[in-house]
Amino acid sequence: MKTKNLPKIKHLLFTLLFSCFAQAQEVQLHYDFLPERDYLTFTFEFFKPDKLGSTFFFTDYNFGRNDSANLAYFEIARKFNIKNNFLEGLNFHIEYNDGLLMTDDKAGSPENPLGFPINRAFLVGFGFPIKIGNFTLNTTYMYKNTHGSTGLDGQFTAVWFHNLFNNKITIRGFLDFWSEDRADGSSKKAILLTEPQVMYNFNKNFSLGSEIEISNNFVPSEEFKVFPTIMGRYAF
Repeated sequence: MKTKNLPKIKHLLFTLLFSCFAQAQEVQLHYDFLPERDYLTFTFEFFKPDKLGSTFFFTDYNFGRNDSANLAYFEIARKFNIKNNFLEGLNFHIEYNDGLLMTDDKAGSPENPLGFPINRAFLVGFGFPIKIGNFTLNTTYMYKNTHGSTGLDGQFTAVWFHNLFNNKITIRGFLDFWSEDRADGSSKKAILLTEPQVMYNFNKNFSLGSEIEISNNFVPSEEFKVFPTIMGRYAF
């Protein structure tokens, strides 16, 4: 076995083991059809509420190369409910993010693939829901400690989920807004990343729809970008 494949194998084994013990999870398959990307992404998600709070985990694999995946990334987060008489749904949030990235095999990439770590990050903060009519926006406000970063960084996250038309249509997604060092280390930059999804639910397990990734200052370019996908989802 080639040692260069070990990180991907360990990551996949961790995902499979986690799914064996999880009680509520789903898989997604996305096709980024714009020529700039033109690849598949496999996503595994797990969410479990309990009497103390909730646990959330997801991992992404981008198949941006003809011979292998070129991105493996995961996040795991835990919320602890804080009982109080002032703010309903207040919680304490801890999170860990990590992963690795490899160059693709499109024009302009090196002849031989190069691998890069996605700097691990620890996040800690507080969250609470904001209700707007029948719609709930779950917000979290965090301090973010990214490996190699200089100075203080923070992140705001908002997550939403809403069913329409007798649960036939689902609207959901997230928005992240955070700070980090520029590539040259000269200063900080603010990054926006949001991925709203719209799905038609054929039944409680299977859905088809679309996700639109909207970003600004996100890798690989510090520009405003929009990338739509065609997606399928299976919950089990």
